[in-house]
Amino acid sequence: MRVLSIVLVLGEFIFVGGFILGCRNVRPDPSPSVRLVECPPPPEPQCQPATWRGEALDTATVPPFRDERFYWRIRPVRGAQTEQHEYAVCFLDGNQSRRAAVTRGSTSSQALIRARVVATDSLDCTQEPILLPGNRSIGVIARSGTTMLAGVLPNTSRLAQVVQLSGDFERPSTLHTQVLPIEQQHWTSHPALSRDGTLLIVASDRPGGFGGLDLWYTRRRSDGLWDSLRNLGSTINTPCDELCPFLTHDGVLLFSSNGLESVGGYDLFAAPLRLGVDGVSAGRPVNLGPPINTASDELFPSTPSDYRRLLYWSSDRREHNFHLYVAEHLERPKAPPPAITSTDESSDEVPTPTARVRGRVRTPRNQPVPDADISVRDRRRQRTVAQTQTDSSGAFEVTVPTERDLELTAQTGSGFYDVRSLRIPAGDTALTLTEDLVVPEVLTLRINFPHDQARIPYDFVLDSNGIQTDHRWTDELDRVAANILRYRDRIKRIVLVGHTDPNGSDAYNLDLGRRRVEFVMEELQKRGVPRQLLEGISAGERKLLPRRPGEPTDQYYRRNRRVELSKVLQ
Repeated sequence: MRVLSIVLVLGEFIFVGGFILGCRNVRPDPSPSVRLVECPPPPEPQCQPATWRGEALDTATVPPFRDERFYWRIRPVRGAQTEQHEYAVCFLDGNQSRRAAVTRGSTSSQALIRARVVATDSLDCTQEPILLPGNRSIGVIARSGTTMLAGVLPNTSRLAQVVQLSGDFERPSTLHTQVLPIEQQHWTSHPALSRDGTLLIVASDRPGGFGGLDLWYTRRRSDGLWDSLRNLGSTINTPCDELCPFLTHDGVLLFSSNGLESVGGYDLFAAPLRLGVDGVSAGRPVNLGPPINTASDELFPSTPSDYRRLLYWSSDRREHNFHLYVAEHLERPKAPPPAITSTDESSDEVPTPTARVRGRVRTPRNQPVPDADISVRDRRRQRTVAQTQTDSSGAFEVTVPTERDLELTAQTGSGFYDVRSLRIPAGDTALTLTEDLVVPEVLTLRINFPHDQARIPYDFVLDSNGIQTDHRWTDELDRVAANILRYRDRIKRIVLVGHTDPNGSDAYNLDLGRRRVEFVMEELQKRGVPRQLLEGISAGERKLLPRRPGEPTDQYYRRNRRVELSKVLQ
């Protein structure tokens, strides 16, 4: 298509509406100052997302805490981790939702599954799917009051359309569809409705956008019909894809994009919306940050209440299958009132008895560890009661309360940590540890999995002898993540190596070791460890530990099932 315009020639360039362009002549013109020229169409905009640089959400459950009041807990949603893809969840009853609908299927065909909310991290998705006439594929849905919209694939086209569902949601046989009166010549789907049902936002590749999929909006008029779609603008839309919108009860737009500042792939964003007489505009979008966003794709954010405290979404961070995840913003347990240590003779309170604890920190090669960080935590009160560092000989001394269940930790930036449980009887004033704390340069995790499993471990980890301990694997990974984040500035990368027992073929064990390493890496990312720090390798059965004389086979096999972590320092 040729674009013809009359322009004023200024030397070798052409001045048009404030921009200097270079256009070629179409034909000679007798006027020395006016020429008829042909301007080529502008180049297609390039999809070039920026790299997100910010601070990860605080998911620490052991000191040091970034925020003493709150932390985020991120977990997969049970019941929505099947061999199929789970793309989205829609809560049907608002804040007190006990009913939901889960979009499940493949990239080309989805079904809407009725679900019952069991807990914040658990859905019962075993109920019957909702079917449309002609078995048309239903994608995500949006609901406001009695209005329910869905993205579907019609029988005669592969272009997704937004339709209005009517009938009884509990009896899908009575459902029928009515195409909304908006243009459907292009792919249009992912409906999102405002709380009052008068604002609809969709994703579409219709012309007039900024490239890829854009977010568009329409308002419902007083006669019940929808206005034509209008683009949400360049604050939200980019030459890449913007999709999966969701409107919160307080008017915040949640969506997914691979064109804004990105942790990797598609990330989740939040942006305030302003509804005016002339239309709808959006404020600056904010990346929700890791570990909600990862190097994988995060899609379809939703919440039954406040996304700042409870957020659901879908991600393919595990084995390239999309599953549902939930993030909860939880309040930390309130610390008890500080122990009264006053020595005022008029006080009726007795000072808390204390004792001095002495010990030594060394490496596995029996070298002293100077400047190791020592902390003592009251396990019941969930707070740190003493901190110090080792001297040049690796020795330390701390004063701690007696008659308390304590956890003493020694850790370093170049190595990892060692943990010791303590309880000092009343009346004792000093304790010298008979065994040194040993801080390893290579940390060995023995998360105990059932046979052939790589994603659902037993609750408790194993010790170096392959014997079950009383340490939960979640707590152990909390410690690993806290150590990495504490010394993050010194670390270039963390290398994780997965090992298996010799049972099975070499190829099988290499794959099993890989899957178990990926599981540990994903769990560390949930606790705030940046993905770019982690490098996973599988050794399978190729680096078996020496078998001890008379060691039973099952115990030997358990010792070999491990993931080893080492630090590469800056």
